[in-house]
Amino acid sequence: MPDKKYALISGASSGIGYAVAKELSKRGYTVFGCSPAYVLHLQKPLEEEYGLISIACDITKLDDIKHAKEVVESHTNGNLDLLFNNAGIAIGGPAIEIPEDDLNLIFQVNVIGHINMTKHFAPFVIKRKGSIVYTSSVAARVPLSWISAYSATKAAIDAYAKTLHGEMEPFGVSVHSIITGGVKTGIGSQNKVEEIQKDMKDSLYNVDGVVESVIETSNMSKDKGIPADKYAKNVVGKITRRNKKFNLYAGASAGLLHYLGLYYPLWLVEYFMQKVFKQLLVFKNIRKKYRK
Repeated sequence: MPDKKYALISGASSGIGYAVAKELSKRGYTVFGCSPAYVLHLQKPLEEEYGLISIACDITKLDDIKHAKEVVESHTNGNLDLLFNNAGIAIGGPAIEIPEDDLNLIFQVNVIGHINMTKHFAPFVIKRKGSIVYTSSVAARVPLSWISAYSATKAAIDAYAKTLHGEMEPFGVSVHSIITGGVKTGIGSQNKVEEIQKDMKDSLYNVDGVVESVIETSNMSKDKGIPADKYAKNVVGKITRRNKKFNLYAGASAGLLHYLGLYYPLWLVEYFMQKVFKQLLVFKNIRKKYRK
């Protein structure tokens, strides 16, 4: 009888993480799902139907990561075939106006937390010559409107993973950074007009058209994304086949935007993004306002 296969996914309570946990479970993996305690109850359907093992773990807290490591070790004797670093949050708004506490939090969750998870669980993956995966984004490749901090975190984790890829190769461990396009998840949920108006009240960007532009950005995944289950099936299929490529592409327009960012001049990419997300009118009105 073949050995059991084990996977650990952070951010398993919703969206991509939930869908990947389900897909891996269907393929016979014993899956550990990590999420902060206050949302852990959302994993209950996965526990009941697929036997997912839930672990309360806020990846910004080292004590939580160490506890998760103990739980996994007790079930697997220190073996892990797949570490899927997926947990993530998004914040929006003009780049020069991001609140300091929000900026610190998004880097703690989207970058530092994953680096710490990798440090503590890599020995388990090495034992199985398994895979370490990161959910990056097309936001690391093109300037999506109003989400500069999120884009910076996704570029940072992609860069970290790229160096890790070479450092893990001698151990027989595969490392992948997934350039993720549009996926229908809660991370891109729509903000209310009243909330946006309040947030932008004292902004340098508070001109006609800005509310509509921010709404267009917050709706990008909902309007243009693919279902999370479809994304998960694609990604899990590539990972479990031991795909040799470092960057994998999944989600609406992932490959297109990746190559657009690589091979086209910045002015053209900026124009395209600003047109799609209704920033052109905003910037026109700002030029007019501050010319005076």
